[in-house]
Amino acid sequence: MLTTKEAAERLGVSVRRVNALIAAGGLQAERFGRSWMVDERSVEERVALDRGPGRLKMDERNPGNLVRYTLMNRNHPVLDFTYNRRTRQTADLVVREGSDWKPLGIGLRERDPNRYDLAAWISARSIPDLRPNLSPVLRETEAANAADLMFASWGLNLSDQYWFKPEGADLDWHAINYFENGYEERYGEMLLDGSRTAAPGVDAGPRCSSSPDSATPGMLPKTWTRENGVDYLVKGGTGGENREPYHEVLASRLLARLCDEGEYVPYELVKRHGRAYSRCATMVTAETELVAAADVLVGFGVSEGRDPYHGYRKACYELGVPCAETLIGKMIVADHLMANFDRHTHNFGLIRNVEALDGYRVAPLFDHGCGFYSRATVEELLVGRYLWESHPFRRYPSQQLALVEDMGWYDPQRLDGFLDEVVEVLAANPGADGRFVEAVRGQTAKQIETVNDLAAERCAVFGGFGQVP
Repeated sequence: MLTTKEAAERLGVSVRRVNALIAAGGLQAERFGRSWMVDERSVEERVALDRGPGRLKMDERNPGNLVRYTLMNRNHPVLDFTYNRRTRQTADLVVREGSDWKPLGIGLRERDPNRYDLAAWISARSIPDLRPNLSPVLRETEAANAADLMFASWGLNLSDQYWFKPEGADLDWHAINYFENGYEERYGEMLLDGSRTAAPGVDAGPRCSSSPDSATPGMLPKTWTRENGVDYLVKGGTGGENREPYHEVLASRLLARLCDEGEYVPYELVKRHGRAYSRCATMVTAETELVAAADVLVGFGVSEGRDPYHGYRKACYELGVPCAETLIGKMIVADHLMANFDRHTHNFGLIRNVEALDGYRVAPLFDHGCGFYSRATVEELLVGRYLWESHPFRRYPSQQLALVEDMGWYDPQRLDGFLDEVVEVLAANPGADGRFVEAVRGQTAKQIETVNDLAAERCAVFGGFGQVP
């Protein structure tokens, strides 16, 4: 019998994947107390199955659903694989000479990539199938689903330099990437608000979405636009109240008080077709890439059941990320002040140099549209202290906030007058209820008081207020 960790090492996958295989019946195991012990023979059979002949079919009767790609980083071939368009699974991985340039999220960093983490990484790269306004784009492009739409434009985006090269294609990254070339913005308009730029029955050009939008995940409607050589991500809100763009801007006001320049992405409001959207410039260049925290955790084997906070901090230390503990602390404090319930491992992370694979640093904080009670009702906010579920390190906000030990960087005086900004920004929303605005102000005042109390306690141990050099 093997422990789940030993089984994961044999299979070259994460412990989380082993637990999923046990639950699905793919591995035989017995429970002893709170732990599983895996049958060694079933592990060896699984290894043989993954390596054996015939896996190209992937239990797929329609060969047309099986497509061969090479995962590329710029012009570095990372690995070849077969993709099943129906099940969205991968198989037949062949590591190539550019494997050093692989994403951190497709397996343990000291091992070859595995097909399970690769499939999960690909899935996280595409638009969610339930994204609003996706259906008309799928109809126009004749794509079966969001993943097909992404592969139609080679999986290129404006967050990194990974892409999928079809087997036999003669393509050069410099000729097709969106950092150095233009892109189609028409489909982005449809994804943003469902609008069409061509009348029905009029040929609008080739049925291919050559756009970074097809590889930009997230549930809120959004699109990339280029103005005066700068790429901007434009994001919409939900419902008639359209709160999220205003809350994103309010979060920028808060972060400007807490953080230094370059530690957060500033958002601004823009109006399109009579509706407000938030907008920010891209944080990476053709020479850098965003590495999601989810990829860091996979690469360092921080699987389910392990402490993600200390695992992520340790990974940052091993990667030589400067000031990681302080900047993670700033994120936790900011999320607590704005009651952000949507800080998941795909909307924070690191930035690194692409070619040298070094220069790791904490990525600027971004994506705060779910902060400041954007999904709460007035009644919920007026009852008392509003409760929410925090992420990504602890479920309860007080427990997550307690992870921040050194708050020497925090100066409570920098939040003087911020409650007036809460009213100023949120009241500018024509769909906002005045009672909601005042309720948010009151709840935010409570959050500030909680953080101030913690800061006073921490600073009694670590020293007085002041900026970290």
